[in-house]
Amino acid sequence: MQKLPALNRMFITSAWLQSIIYGVNCVLFGVCIYASFFRKRKTHWIIPLSCFYHFAIATVHNIISLVYALQGLTNPAIISVPDGSTLYFARVTALSITMLGLYLFNILVLDLLLIWRLYMVWDRNLILPIIMLILEAGHFSTAITAWAIVIRFSDITPKSVTVLKACFTFNLVLTICLTFGIAYRLWRAGKDTLGMTGYNAYKPAIHTIIQCGGIYTASIVVVYALVFSKSSAAVMAEIVGIQFATLTPLLLIANLSLGATHGQRNETSDIAEPTFAQPVQANISEEIHIHPDDAMDPLPTRSNQSFPIYDDTVKKDIS
Repeated sequence: MQKLPALNRMFITSAWLQSIIYGVNCVLFGVCIYASFFRKRKTHWIIPLSCFYHFAIATVHNIISLVYALQGLTNPAIISVPDGSTLYFARVTALSITMLGLYLFNILVLDLLLIWRLYMVWDRNLILPIIMLILEAGHFSTAITAWAIVIRFSDITPKSVTVLKACFTFNLVLTICLTFGIAYRLWRAGKDTLGMTGYNAYKPAIHTIIQCGGIYTASIVVVYALVFSKSSAAVMAEIVGIQFATLTPLLLIANLSLGATHGQRNETSDIAEPTFAQPVQANISEEIHIHPDDAMDPLPTRSNQSFPIYDDTVKKDIS
């Protein structure tokens, strides 16, 4: 008789990892709330809303995981049967379906948040966001279809694997395009202002974008690699994956709101006048918008600007 995979142990391990990452998310959520509501700098309303949404999804998922664990590991009707816990975790239940749904919609909102950031950084250019939305539509539709097949047949069938391959392709291409699309725009802006400022004002923001995008991409690769290999651990992968999908936006907002801004201010505090346009990382969590005249042109071109004058009274009018 074929030995059943130890899904009960896999679930305990996944729940343990989920709790660790959820603890990190709690700290990041507090930082994001402080940056959004307790600082003088104005914050775009999408930022705190996305923080509340992702953290709420992660919290609800954590609670459901606890209920799921209590049901599968302590219910006398289940544990009295040989390998009862393993058989319970292998079945499709209302709790497992709910957790999968939370995972999918958490990723959906994360992708939409990144698309919005891309839209703002590229000066509200609609071409790139429309392309990204098309990719997101393909990703989400194939994800829903694949999970529906798995739920319907209570197994990873060849048809579901084929759909998941398309879903994986959409999601990976979308994440890479969004990450490097935002990073490239900031890099180009920093390169154009390098001659005026003497330093790359956007370097901390670029590092943060690539770092968060790398964490999210790595979690996607691990989850779908388990699915493609038909590993039993794939059943439990989403338990940890949803916490990484929450960690990414919270870490991005926290770093850009406090960490990168604080580091850049320390780096440039002793630089003499003239001053230039405020670096993107100082307000990327508010509107993530680069004005083409401020960030992209090497020299001031607007009619109401002139070369820097070092008189204190005139300098106030210019700034």
